[in-house]
Order: sequence, then structure tokens, then C-alpha cells
Amino acid sequence: MSDMVRVGYIAAVNYADGTAQVVYKDRDNSVSPFMPLWSNEWDPPENDTLVYVLHLPNGGTRGMILVPPYTNGNRPPEGKKGIWRKDFGDGSYIRYDRETKQLDLVSDLTKVEAMNCSGDLTVSGDLTVSGTIKTTKSLSAGSISAGSIKTTGNVHVGGNLTVDGSHP
Repeated sequence: MSDMVRVGYIAAVNYADGTAQVVYKDRDNSVSPFMPLWSNEWDPPENDTLVYVLHLPNGGTRGMILVPPYTNGNRPPEGKKGIWRKDFGDGSYIRYDRETKQLDLVSDLTKVEAMNCSGDLTVSGDLTVSGTIKTTKSLSAGSISAGSIKTTGNVHVGGNLTVDGSHP
């Protein structure tokens, strides 16, 4: 039974096949053949990462590598019930809190192909639009700064109008 679950360290990763080799330091640094990584997502561990390996009872050449375990030097970033979190190793992460139903995407840049927002949208930084802003309701803003503004509808000025530059 002791040969079925082994502790080792990643020695090499075959990214195209989703496999890795493991070195067993407690077995004279013997290296396993390439074995599949067992995970529900593609995030292969780096070399020298501690892993557990499940070996078949008929020998040590076949098995599956489990994702790195939490250890004394590697604790969950938020060890709290109801939190799901995926860290990417560079400070970026996705976090979901089941209690508040809040999803956080923390990254330097997030690309979204399309988005439908049925509630309020708050932007606390600059908003850059390279396409057209289409609305079915009226827009209101404290101020708008743009290189040019084109409207095909009516313009209503509820206060004073100041024009710098030429106008017809």
C-alpha cells in the first residue's frame, strides 16, 4: 500500500500531452516515466513542486499526478468556507464568495468578448470606448470629455451654453 501513494517533486512537464515526470527524493532521486496530471483545469505545476502520485498496485510505472497539496509553506490565500478562488501565480486571481454572490476578477487586463449588464455599471477609472455607445434610454453624466460628439437626435441644453472656437 505504501507504494500506491507517493510523494515526489515535478521533474519535467510535457505541456502538449498534459503529462509530467516526478522525482522521488526518498528513492535515490529516481525519476518516473511521464504520467498524466489529474486535475479539472489546465494549470501544470512548475519544476520542483511537491505533488502526490497515485500509482496502480501492479507497479510504479503507471499512475496519476495529483495537484500540489496545501502544506505548511503553501496555505490557501483565503482559508474560509464559501470562498472559491483560483490564483494564477502573478497576483491575478478569480474569486467567488457564495455568501455575497460576488465574483471578483483581479488582473492587469481583462478581455470580455461580449457582456450584458442588467443592473448598474460603475466605472471608477477612465472609460475608453472605441465603438459606438447605443442606448435605449437617456444618458446622464456629470461631464463628458470627447474629441468629437455626433448626435442624430435632438440636443437639449438645460443651462448655459458656452462655445469655444468657431461655430456657424
